[in-house]
Amino acid sequence: MAADGTLTNGDGWVHVWGYAQERPYPMLASALQAIRREGITVTDFPAANGAPAAWAKAVAECVASGTCCGGVVFCDDPGLVCCVVNKVPGLRAVAVTTVAQAVRATMTLGANLLAVEMPGRTYFELRQIIRVLCRGASTCPPGVACTLEELERAHR
Repeated sequence: MAADGTLTNGDGWVHVWGYAQERPYPMLASALQAIRREGITVTDFPAANGAPAAWAKAVAECVASGTCCGGVVFCDDPGLVCCVVNKVPGLRAVAVTTVAQAVRATMTLGANLLAVEMPGRTYFELRQIIRVLCRGASTCPPGVACTLEELERAHR
């Protein structure tokens, strides 16, 4: 991983992390500005316009396409976002409300998409959740990966 928060693979291909917000959150804009000043690269996912499920699908497709290695979604209903996103092979979305939950999701599941419930989050929580995701590993631990692959094959 490069110091700027981007992830490079063996071929030197650079992957960045994405973010999306269901609607404009001024506190999030401030947190993103601070993150960028720290040198962490984040890019916009598709804007929310229309049904939340369709928006979640567009975000999932963005990550699945390889444009980003993962991301964080700020919304009012993270359960809906995770339900849709987790239907896309290779995506591991987790709903979080605290920094501790974000750390656990990235460490034990290798979550590559966090859905953050926005009401009640502080500036410091938002900034730290973005840091956790962008500096964490997006690789699914072997035991979890095996189980998820088995479930995916069973539902085809």
